[in-house]
Amino acid sequence: MQLQHTLLLPGLAVLLTTLCLSTALPVSGKMPSCCTKVSTDEITDPILSYRFQPQNLPCVNAFIFETAKGFICSAPRQKWVLRTVKELRKLQLQ
Repeated sequence: MQLQHTLLLPGLAVLLTTLCLSTALPVSGKMPSCCTKVSTDEITDPILSYRFQPQNLPCVNAFIFETAKGFICSAPRQKWVLRTVKELRKLQLQ
């Protein structure tokens, strides 16, 4: 019985570590199925595209910006977000 516990504990530790790390990853990277949390940090990388995601729990209101590094879920009421979206819309109309 002691041998079974000795073999089981390392596997359990790896599983728990993986789960903890996967839930602690930033909101950026590959395209999320939906944003469940947002960043208020201003994006400094060039923005390739964007879209608005309306709230539909568990998804929250967010602008999803695509950069070369991945996707970032941003808080829609931040001044920098509103300014950036306005600038991007102007570029689309040209």
